[in-house]
Amino acid sequence: MSTTPPSTAPNGRSRVFSESDEIQILKCLIRATKSIPPPITTVGTSTINRIIKRLDHRFTVSQITDKIRRLRDKHHNHARNRALVRNHHDRRIFKLSKRIWGKKATPRKKNSKSEDQGAIEMGGDGVEKLDKFPYLVAEFSKVLPENEVWKQKMKRVEEEKLRKMDQEWVMLKVEEAKLVAKKAELIQQQIMEVMGGNGSANGV
Repeated sequence: MSTTPPSTAPNGRSRVFSESDEIQILKCLIRATKSIPPPITTVGTSTINRIIKRLDHRFTVSQITDKIRRLRDKHHNHARNRALVRNHHDRRIFKLSKRIWGKKATPRKKNSKSEDQGAIEMGGDGVEKLDKFPYLVAEFSKVLPENEVWKQKMKRVEEEKLRKMDQEWVMLKVEEAKLVAKKAELIQQQIMEVMGGNGSANGV
């Protein structure tokens, strides 16, 4: 069985997951989702970070999420065609994956919550709820009032990035408020200069 450690390709773009990495990823998923009947459709950010810490190489959140997606797809392929399960590692991977993405649900405790419920969709590293980013959502709603597609797209964006984008709108609102106050101060100053400081004109 190959135990080649993760490495960077000459072009610096790809990372190699070892077989032990794949086993470790699946075991972490099983522990994190033990209270949820399969198939699992979401993976929480805390679980992703825990997986990263357990691997020899510090992969990114996107790399781990993509690897989980590929392991899931591999399981579905093996489930459809058992002839693809050719060696010991494949059999071990299939056995572990079945506990995560198998079609048959096993009895689990009711009313038990997992950190992964409603977290990251397998389609990306995004978030389920957008109410954490009111300023960002408000601006998109103004520009795209009849378009609901952006909401689904936004849910696939990493939470940290959405938080940064929302904060940018907060800072802009602050700057706008300062500009309005400065504008009011300037017009008052110029009125006083024009009128000679002796009152107002036209109700100003």
